[in-house]
Amino acid sequence: MATFIMLPDGVTGTNNWKNWCSNPNLNFCGAADHTLVDDDTATNSYIHETLNNQVVTFTMADPSVVEGDIDTINSVTVKIKAQYDQSSVTKDLKVEQTGGSISNGSDTHTLDDSAFPLYTGTAEQYSTGTTAWEYSDLEDLQVKLTTIDRANRFYYYKVSYIYAEVDYVAAAAGYTNDVMGVDSGDIGK
Repeated sequence: MATFIMLPDGVTGTNNWKNWCSNPNLNFCGAADHTLVDDDTATNSYIHETLNNQVVTFTMADPSVVEGDIDTINSVTVKIKAQYDQSSVTKDLKVEQTGGSISNGSDTHTLDDSAFPLYTGTAEQYSTGTTAWEYSDLEDLQVKLTTIDRANRFYYYKVSYIYAEVDYVAAAAGYTNDVMGVDSGDIGK
């Protein structure tokens, strides 16, 4: 089993979430930006939201492994670091894999006031229904976040890190069955 991760590289479509700033109560910090969720620095780099049914969709960077080096894509799993910052209260956050023709369900994570723990979604084996993942699906991958509840006054949904982990089988290296017209069994004779 081999894996690589894909990080956000932009935002597309509706963007109701906001950037973190020194006074998030003002909500003047601008629309959510991918640069706040593409590394693991939770305490001073995150996006936030307070209202119900608020959406942000991140585009993901192209795969770091070239298509020819991948034989089969086993699954894609979205992982996030997030919290709901009110003590003893939880709120749900929906996370979906979207983009292109991708439609394979969603995960709902129950956030609490822990210090940005890692939430792991379902390892999706198919890009849609029973259609196996293709390299072009990875190139189109997007991650959509949706708040499920309204946050209580002065509290926030916060997301500090988002990535998609791709589990794949590496393409076989070395000679194939036919090299320059010579069968691999005859090489070296």
